[in-house]
Amino acid sequence: MKTMPYHTLALLGLAVGLVLPAPVTAQTPGSRNAPDRIHGEHHEHGELEEIVVTATPLARNLIEMSQSATVLSGAALEREVANNIGDTLSRMPGLSNASFGQNVGRPVIRGFEGARVGVLSNNMASSDASAVSQDHAVSVEPFLADQIEVLKGPSTLLYGSGSIGGVVNIVTHAIPQAVPEGGVEGRAMLQGDSAADQRFAAGRIDFGLSSFAFHADAFYRRTDDYEIPGEAELRPDNEQEDEHEESAGGVLENSFLDNEGGALGASWIGDRWRFGLSYTRYDSNYGIPGAHGHEDDHVEEGTEEEAPEEEAREEEDRVTIALESERFDAELVGRNPFAGFEQLKLRVASSQYEHTECEGQEIGTVFDNDTVDGRFELRHKPWGDWTGAFGAQYTDRDFGAVGEEAFVPPSTTTTMAVFWVESAQFGAWQFDLGLRYEDVETEAKTGGSAPGLFRKRTFSPLSASAGAVWHVHEGGHLSFNFSHAERAPTDQELFALGPHIATQTFELGDSGLDEERNLHFETSYRMHQGRLTGSLTFFYDDFSDYIFQRDTGEEEDDLPLRQWSQQDADFYGGELELRYDLGRFRSGHWQIFGFADRVRAEFADNSNVPRMPPSRIGLGLDWDRKGWAANLTWIHASSQTDTAAFETNTPGYDLLNAELSYLLPSAGRFSWELYGKAHNLLDEDIRNSASFLKDQAPQIGRNYVFGLRSHF
Repeated sequence: MKTMPYHTLALLGLAVGLVLPAPVTAQTPGSRNAPDRIHGEHHEHGELEEIVVTATPLARNLIEMSQSATVLSGAALEREVANNIGDTLSRMPGLSNASFGQNVGRPVIRGFEGARVGVLSNNMASSDASAVSQDHAVSVEPFLADQIEVLKGPSTLLYGSGSIGGVVNIVTHAIPQAVPEGGVEGRAMLQGDSAADQRFAAGRIDFGLSSFAFHADAFYRRTDDYEIPGEAELRPDNEQEDEHEESAGGVLENSFLDNEGGALGASWIGDRWRFGLSYTRYDSNYGIPGAHGHEDDHVEEGTEEEAPEEEAREEEDRVTIALESERFDAELVGRNPFAGFEQLKLRVASSQYEHTECEGQEIGTVFDNDTVDGRFELRHKPWGDWTGAFGAQYTDRDFGAVGEEAFVPPSTTTTMAVFWVESAQFGAWQFDLGLRYEDVETEAKTGGSAPGLFRKRTFSPLSASAGAVWHVHEGGHLSFNFSHAERAPTDQELFALGPHIATQTFELGDSGLDEERNLHFETSYRMHQGRLTGSLTFFYDDFSDYIFQRDTGEEEDDLPLRQWSQQDADFYGGELELRYDLGRFRSGHWQIFGFADRVRAEFADNSNVPRMPPSRIGLGLDWDRKGWAANLTWIHASSQTDTAAFETNTPGYDLLNAELSYLLPSAGRFSWELYGKAHNLLDEDIRNSASFLKDQAPQIGRNYVFGLRSHF
């Protein structure tokens, strides 16, 4: 067990201190200092509140964007926050989770995952190894986020090749943006659950004086192996079992999670300029369910005396991961920096990431990822009807994998890019244009590489986008988006060669891969005034030379051989999201909501793209009255039978969640909220079809969560 760093212990003590009782006088329940409580007594639903998306240089209002986007913030984020960013977003339309058990998950956007989805921390790359494999955790704690922004569809224009499927931006404000009103503000949380014996504590405080602002946060989480409804292995004949036959509940072995971390930040804020620094640390130790060491000398079945020896051997072969990440960020922002320009932003992030895969007590493979990322944006003053920004980005990534089963050789990737975005308003129409060019050089440094022509590759992806928003009437917008995006292959796709323990596969790259190209079309109608609000979106993606892992049906070193390959592919689908405000009655304020999403993906030879999320529909009910609030959500996921060669079908499921909270009477700056949640009330055997581990590791069973939140 790792010893928690002293600074993390100190910050955790602060977090716990924030939720200890303090002398207060009574105040009317339902009033609180945090105005973003979605069920608050004074919240109005006649018009959607303005939400600014910071992941764009022009800082656009969510409903004014020509590209589809989803934003979670405030109490909506508090309700959805989970152990990882993938699970936190998985119940949103168009989003799912590439899970590796319950505790590790990376977002999937419309069927795109891994190297196609950029995960950002405050507009800068998270710089971990989560895009390399699904078992690699994203080194960001969801609780500490102020806002999570998802740009659906190609976002290469702003963030390069690794966002051809979309972007998830986690906004934490570890570098303070302003001095808090009243000088200090913060929040804290204590939480436990029944299915994994979770112990979680977290807190955050922002404070300042005069021209200086400071930030501190910390979190601490411990969970045991979690409970599952039945067996871990998905049996091929599950669909033939009697629906009324109850399986014995169990525990998913090696599914524990221990993580902790924190951040410190400070800013100087002047009249026209702001400069800030932050330091972030993230440590995690977790098990990989179903994974065992490659060199596994099985004990043959025989006498009962051999059973203890076999159990001990299985314990020794279990795969666990120890992750450590340190990150330094700096930001310089200027208002009206010089003639003709209204804003300058310069950001630099330096990350040191280490990820160790262990087989029992022995170290198997160590991944190192050291990254320096710099981004410059300059927003010009209006040119007639046009507003826009220029930008440049530089990223240097030094990736290494050391060990007998290192399936990716050490490599360096250098990316240099320039981009330009413009927007104009002509009457009822808004037009958006953008262009990005980048130079990407990837080189395998030592050791063997995949068969092919090169050990060093250079690519020049070019991306362009055009969008429009038509204000059909005051309460409704119709948007259109067309883009051409290109993606350079990653070092893993080019040079992989070896067994990957966690996924139990043998990976083979292709150093001769070409750039991946995408034509994206999208249209959306949004209603944002009146009792009925929501959106309807349709999208189509035409890929040339789509890069994917093809299951060859062969074996190498007694493991399934998966080859990185290319083929043209088409993705298409849609999303519907609606909310209706029933109104306020003596019984309280009632709202109903629903959503549906679907994505279909086929290769040019009419075969299926692997690991696609299922079609889903969801319905829900929100209620609040004075200090009380409640939510009930039901999601039905269809079975996934549109599978690739050698991929198993995934059964459908029904997910039923509920939440009840009470805002305690309080006074002054502090507000206190008790809450209880029930996840998977039906105790369904839930498998994520986008996961490599779906046949060995179901999601958590029926789980009761209880906790206390505080805001001030």
